[in-house]
Amino acid sequence: MCKNFEQIKKANIMINSLCVFTQLKNDCVIKKYKDLLECLSKNEISVGEGVSLYNDFVYELLNKSMNTSLKKYIMDKVFLDSNPFTCIIDHNDLANKNVIDQVGYELKVLQYICNIETDTFKQVILDKTRVMNYEEDIVKNLIELEDNFNNCDPEKAIDRLKIKIIMSEDWGECLNDIIDFYVQYGTGEFGEYRAFVWEHEDNDTYLRGVQSPDPVRLKDLVGYEDQKETIIDNTLQFLSGHPANNLLLYGSRGTGKSSTVKAIINEYYHKGLRLIEVDKERLVDFTKIIRVLKDKNLKFIIFVDDLVFEEGEASYSALKTILEGGVENRSSNILIYATTNRRHLVKETFSERENDDVHAQDAIEEKLSLADRFGITVSFYSPDQKEYLKIIDGIVDARGLEVDKEYLHAEALKWVRWHNARSPRTAKQFINWLEGNIK
Repeated sequence: MCKNFEQIKKANIMINSLCVFTQLKNDCVIKKYKDLLECLSKNEISVGEGVSLYNDFVYELLNKSMNTSLKKYIMDKVFLDSNPFTCIIDHNDLANKNVIDQVGYELKVLQYICNIETDTFKQVILDKTRVMNYEEDIVKNLIELEDNFNNCDPEKAIDRLKIKIIMSEDWGECLNDIIDFYVQYGTGEFGEYRAFVWEHEDNDTYLRGVQSPDPVRLKDLVGYEDQKETIIDNTLQFLSGHPANNLLLYGSRGTGKSSTVKAIINEYYHKGLRLIEVDKERLVDFTKIIRVLKDKNLKFIIFVDDLVFEEGEASYSALKTILEGGVENRSSNILIYATTNRRHLVKETFSERENDDVHAQDAIEEKLSLADRFGITVSFYSPDQKEYLKIIDGIVDARGLEVDKEYLHAEALKWVRWHNARSPRTAKQFINWLEGNIK
């Protein structure tokens, strides 16, 4: 009893010793856990109080993480945390030994805190109370904490590191691994996610990490080799720290413009590339986005999909200012990649051409020049029949389908006539139908 009690009492005090990771103390799960530890640290408690606080904690843990692994939950929070440690990493200031040493200590603290076994909690509740037989049965049947890695993806560097730390006998000894990861992949949510969406909710703006981004890779995209090469070359220049251009990807719907941008992120995520998807209407927030990203030791592509402007839109002026590179909108770690189906981006009407304004033509030319403010325009045209069938063959080969080529091409051309025009998207839709029928 004495050993179990001392372990819980020590853990209760150690939570308060967190300094660099102090924000973890405000987490709802950790708060419930601390309530439990404080209760069990008292000399006298009731069975009902102990059982209730234990179940409140486990319920909160299940509600937030879908499993009962406190170690995994704490490790997830550690890597999402923004703190003085992550700030010195972002500013490449590893000479601050006091903070780094403190992090090593606090990792040991967190390990101790979440190393308390379920049986220890149960035994302390039983030892500190006079329990009836039925109460003892209730305590013994409290849900178990466990080490659960079901939500980890061994293909992801961050998940491999989390597992390594959790399985380590001394979390503090993993500090250098954490620093190496932060330097390569970024700190906080930028190390956890490769793609983000800029959200605007209740007058609040923030980045939301995308849990399961589109996994498309460049090798999955058949055709448009010249276009892909242009985008890859520009992106590699950007990642190498050399001057690079904002890109406008123009072409018919379904030709793979958006998929190519997403594939670029998946291809070069390990080199520090991240995607921020911004809705056209939110381009007015660009200064806010710059402030969030400019001090990060990563490269960011601001991705605007289906870019077309109506007359008088505020976001039109915002984009113009961004592309011109105003003082606050200029940042060497940010590029804009946009897609559009309209070459000149702004809808133009015949009435404008009939306007008797002396400088009407200047106004028209100003609208048409917006696309020219992008450094490079990459055109994705609808494929001809030969290229379309080449795309069909490429998808079939990638999926390992065995089908007679003459039959395949005949059905593919029928599909185009019955459904959409020739495009990589149409090809993929046809193969989805074909694969379903084959299997």
